[in-house]
Amino acid sequence: MSILKYTPSGKLSNFIKEIYKSNFINEDRIPVLDDCCHDLVIFREANAKFFSKEFEQGTLIRYSIFSLFKVTPPFAVEPAESLSFLTIKFQPWCNNLLFSKFKKTGVFDLSEEFAALLRTEEVDSLFELENPFVEMENRLLTYLKDVCLNEKQILIKAIIEKIYKEKGQLKVSELETHFGRSRQYLNRLFREEVHYTIKHFIGMVRVVNAVKIQVNQPNISMTSLAYEVGYFDQAHFVKDFHKVAGMSPKNFFNLNGAFFRRHKTV
Repeated sequence: MSILKYTPSGKLSNFIKEIYKSNFINEDRIPVLDDCCHDLVIFREANAKFFSKEFEQGTLIRYSIFSLFKVTPPFAVEPAESLSFLTIKFQPWCNNLLFSKFKKTGVFDLSEEFAALLRTEEVDSLFELENPFVEMENRLLTYLKDVCLNEKQILIKAIIEKIYKEKGQLKVSELETHFGRSRQYLNRLFREEVHYTIKHFIGMVRVVNAVKIQVNQPNISMTSLAYEVGYFDQAHFVKDFHKVAGMSPKNFFNLNGAFFRRHKTV
């Protein structure tokens, strides 16, 4: 297994959080977390199974260019003999801007919607490149050159950046005070633009931060980890983790979330 990550800068960072290339050979089922960012996934071998609460027996992904929407954790991907894919992770404030057509739950073929970015017949050649990130950066800059954030999306961007800065260790009431907007307004706007509630998003950020810490400190105790991400008791941490991941942190870490190994820094 190998994962290479690219984090864009400049104008592109307004739309793209990260791009990563993954290669799996003879891997078992791999747990995945929903980080509230809509992903555009490019499969070289369209033969992996996706599992969620809606697809407990697994659904075969036959698309080369696709995304997932409103599926319920726990999530997992089960490769066949091998699986190579490129994931373009859009910033969460772009969820409705670029994926407004999503209404139902499931796996969606986006080869037509994103044909201007990448055609299905170009997928193989993309994976032949030694560094596909340069190619994707150029394509994305062209694809997004006329796309702009509106006033509401700029506000959502500021809210999300505040949540990221605090690593999810804040309350909605603090956002009310900081941005001078009512809880009702912020929640309504957040659901429209991000497709999630603010409370769920905050919980997700804390859980993802916990996973990043555990990736770099695999021997950390659950009590210490809970305290590290702002919880005063382990039980509350386990409960919130289960809400986001669909399983306890202990079970998730025992499965060794391969997608999060890209956050390993030590």
